[in-house]
Amino acid sequence: AGAHVIALDRNPVQLSVAQFVSVDMTKPHTIATAARAISGEIDVLLNIAGVPGTADPEVTMRVNVLGLRMLTELLIGRMRSGGAVTNVASIAGAQWQAHLDEVQRLLATPDYDTGVAWVKDHPMDGKRAYDFSKECVVVLTKQHGKYLREHGVRVNSVSPGPVRTPILKDFRESIGPLLDLVTRETGRDATVDDIARVLLFVSDPVLQWLNASDVQVDGGFMSGLVGGWVKLG
Repeated sequence: AGAHVIALDRNPVQLSVAQFVSVDMTKPHTIATAARAISGEIDVLLNIAGVPGTADPEVTMRVNVLGLRMLTELLIGRMRSGGAVTNVASIAGAQWQAHLDEVQRLLATPDYDTGVAWVKDHPMDGKRAYDFSKECVVVLTKQHGKYLREHGVRVNSVSPGPVRTPILKDFRESIGPLLDLVTRETGRDATVDDIARVLLFVSDPVLQWLNASDVQVDGGFMSGLVGGWVKLG
């Protein structure tokens, strides 16, 4: 309550916000323009924009990873000490450790355009592009932990399972039975409010010792795999 909310999106938002800034995360020049258009200092940056595995793989990487990274690095100098960056990843990125070398090679690219060139040189299908993009978000969060901390800012990621949004049907199309398994084992899909509450909590300044961490918000599904009460297949 009482937050001064600035919304960035490709299309105007149907919400009451203090400022709307147009941006297309597939076009780096619009990201730079949007960063300049934001007024004042920033307490919290929520990187929520994302596209599903039904999108073109290059678009997925541009929006989910390269645009997120560029916007964050452009805005970090504008953030107040004690602030927070919270990135939305996904449980689809939970296998980041198995693909760490490849993830690190992409994240070693110094800017948006060289990142796009790397993506073009490493083609993948839509589902793998989505999973890989979220693996990158988890690892980028961990990489940014020290860099942002030097600016007095924490960074964490939140990894939801299925969420009832207009693009949930696209996730079911690209992921299929595995997504149905998550829903069955947890009893329902998450609501937007389920995830929003965690984003706000993780971003709260009282959590000053939570940094460079990934918080899974999936009704316990991933823990169930470890605990043995969720069985694949």
